[in-house]
Amino acid sequence: MLQTLLNGLVQGLLFAVIGVAFSLVYSTSRVFYLALGSTFTVAPYVFIASAHAGLPWWLAIGATLLVAAALGLAAEHFIHWPLDRSRAPGEIHLIASLGAFLVVGQVVVLIWGSDAKVLRAGVDTVYQLGALRATQGQALAVFVSVAILAALAGWFRWSDVGLQIRAMASNAPLLATLGRDVRALRRGAFALSGVLAAAAALLAARDLGFDPNVGMRAVLVGVAATIVGGRGSFVGAAVTGLVFGVLRAQVVWHSSARWEDAATFAVLALILLVIPTGLSGALRGRTRIEDTP
Repeated sequence: MLQTLLNGLVQGLLFAVIGVAFSLVYSTSRVFYLALGSTFTVAPYVFIASAHAGLPWWLAIGATLLVAAALGLAAEHFIHWPLDRSRAPGEIHLIASLGAFLVVGQVVVLIWGSDAKVLRAGVDTVYQLGALRATQGQALAVFVSVAILAALAGWFRWSDVGLQIRAMASNAPLLATLGRDVRALRRGAFALSGVLAAAAALLAARDLGFDPNVGMRAVLVGVAATIVGGRGSFVGAAVTGLVFGVLRAQVVWHSSARWEDAATFAVLALILLVIPTGLSGALRGRTRIEDTP
């Protein structure tokens, strides 16, 4: 049981990073950014291509993060900002984002094939403490995920740009009225979202491997974490992602991996029925999104 809990916490930390990545775009621009899944899919392949080109691992990681940021900027510049300027409804953003995800996924298959791969070479190192076992990939995922989440918490709380991002998530029109560059903040949110998704993808690929289909499943858990955590609450998205990781590990242990997605969205549906604003909205006594002017 403790081993299952540990595995769930490791997975949950990665979901927490993905949840914050999705929430970053959704909260600031109201874009349902499913194309974030394409960034998650592409990142390990870019790392492999960079390593095969002769780059050391740290430069390969840097190149991967730069490509991820560029994908986010491209999605904002070529898809969502023009749609926003034309006052397209949210459904159009959703369809366009899904289309971008499908296109990128097919490009990945054409270039690298559809076979599953893993970033590490050989069998991973295993650490043991009593009855608990953790691979080197899991230890790395915990360390890096916690560092990312801690850095984001400090950035949102104490940096000027982080505070503006939080203000934009709360009331973007008011922030624009105060003279802030909302356009630049949107670009930054999309780019940072891509970097976070790529970091989570590399950690997951190091531990569990990857294939062209991993992106949508990961981003859908991020969507669920954002909705349950509450719009505009980055902490809520992170905490909910962590809880989902533990939940999914328990479901796999007690039944089958085929049920983990069903359990995730069953919890999502139940919470939305009881608390339509999500957990953070309920704690702060906010009204439902659709009831706000």
